[in-house]
Amino acid sequence: MPISENSLKTLPWPFPRILAHRGSGTVGPENTLEGYRAGLLHGYRAIETDAMLTRDRIPMIMHDEKFGRVIRDDKRSVPEVTAAELESLDAGSWLSPIWYGASSMRLTTAIRWCRRNAVWMNIEIKPAKGHAEETGRIVAETTAGEFEDLIRSGGDSREGIVREVPLLSSYSRDALAAAREAAPDIPRALLVDDIPGDWIEAVMELECVSIHPDYRFVTPEFIRKAHDAELWVFVYTPNSPDVVRALFGMGVDALCTDRLDLISPAL
Repeated sequence: MPISENSLKTLPWPFPRILAHRGSGTVGPENTLEGYRAGLLHGYRAIETDAMLTRDRIPMIMHDEKFGRVIRDDKRSVPEVTAAELESLDAGSWLSPIWYGASSMRLTTAIRWCRRNAVWMNIEIKPAKGHAEETGRIVAETTAGEFEDLIRSGGDSREGIVREVPLLSSYSRDALAAAREAAPDIPRALLVDDIPGDWIEAVMELECVSIHPDYRFVTPEFIRKAHDAELWVFVYTPNSPDVVRALFGMGVDALCTDRLDLISPAL
């Protein structure tokens, strides 16, 4: 039985409760290895990060499809360049000159670094326009391949597997459906902005274990309905310790934040 099916839903949230948004929040260059290290140095052993395909169909850790924000003075986009080209571009000095030379990395590099440093991952499948199914499939296959040893050796220790295997999330239902078909052993979550009217139907159809809304839209009633449906509730991106406490008091299972300097991962 895939670990993303009903046997997983009976567990309490088994992962760290507070994640570093895009690997580092505001304390390092997002979605880079240098940023991951900055997050770890702030005590964070769980990250939310983004995976997108390049022209040569390699999943890279990158949030924006089009350059210009973290990769300055370049008008291209991720699906226009190869992985090698993307790796050669500076994605750090936008934050500070000290981060010059930090660059996007391959999903395989990100996973291997996280496994060696005992950092858990929520990997957002971030398809460029027109590439949802392909991105979902390749990101899921790549992730499953990097965790094949753990999945195969799990046996009866299902909860132990769950604590290490990443959670794949996406706004794209097509990407999640493709991920489910490609790697059913990797659990999935549906990302939403506000709360769509068909959210329960969507997560059930996609066999998700969690729903991830903007924290500003969650209510106690929504959390109760999600928990009644045996779903976890993960929210993004509160940046105040008081708000984080209030959300946990409301019953939220986990969240990611940008303010690693203000919010302890043990809060």
